[in-house]
Amino acid sequence: MIAPSSSSAAPPARRYGALLGRYLAPQRGRALALAAFLLAGSGLQLAVPQVLRRFIDTATGVASGALPATAADGLAGLAGVFLALALGTQVLSGVATVLGAAVGWTATNLLRRDLLDHCLRLDMTFHAARTSGEMIERIDGDVTALSDFFAQFAVRVLGGLLLLLGILVLLWREDPWLGAALTAFTALEVVVMVRLRDVAVPATTREREAAAQVFGFVEERLTGIDDVRANGAGAHALHRFVAVMRTFFTDTRRAWMARSVVWLTTYGLFVVGVLVTIGSGIQLVLVGAITLGTAYMVF
Repeated sequence: MIAPSSSSAAPPARRYGALLGRYLAPQRGRALALAAFLLAGSGLQLAVPQVLRRFIDTATGVASGALPATAADGLAGLAGVFLALALGTQVLSGVATVLGAAVGWTATNLLRRDLLDHCLRLDMTFHAARTSGEMIERIDGDVTALSDFFAQFAVRVLGGLLLLLGILVLLWREDPWLGAALTAFTALEVVVMVRLRDVAVPATTREREAAAQVFGFVEERLTGIDDVRANGAGAHALHRFVAVMRTFFTDTRRAWMARSVVWLTTYGLFVVGVLVTIGSGIQLVLVGAITLGTAYMVF
């Protein structure tokens, strides 16, 4: 890291919160608007399955004779409501994504400015130990990677958290057994993901370190290309470049494999969650505890 601080020993959640607070505070208006769109989008996402449940229950009720044929007249209206809600959800999601990107790039530009200002104040021993290419990769490349954190954190993590909480509340209202089963599964998945973080983060850190070394090596050799040629050191420079790239390749492959473990585990847990949901829904429908539409809504 360029600027170690006393806060580096703080818990990750606290450090992330401080980072977000520092660089999102100047954008309170955008951040509040983003939060409003996220809340509205989560509400619509929770409403769509409710409409589908009513549509399915009405259609199956008319088909089985449990409801009068006139009840089918309301199906077209329900379909229209579903389309309107689905369209509204997409519009809100698009606006939230645009706002998130604007917030992310503004925040990272502020972070670049602070990093550059900090580096300019450091003494020459710091700069003598690091190449210009490495510093450029640190200030621009690493910060660019953080833009996704600022832009997507609210959209994906906070929005997903709001949606998850809403889903669990609705499930508990529908059937306590369903709510309990999927709440327990959610807790299990959170525990697994927190532990997997310790696998992926160190590998990705080494990958960023290796990338900085590559850019530093290339910049240094290009700057001194006249001296390299004059001393006949082209073969030596190429040999050193291969060694640096080999390290970069190894660290990148290790990081991708670690991230693949996280992704595959997440996908596997998703499949397990689908099986739990379908199995619970089928069982409750067979015993008459919930309707077919409710089972589909849960799914």
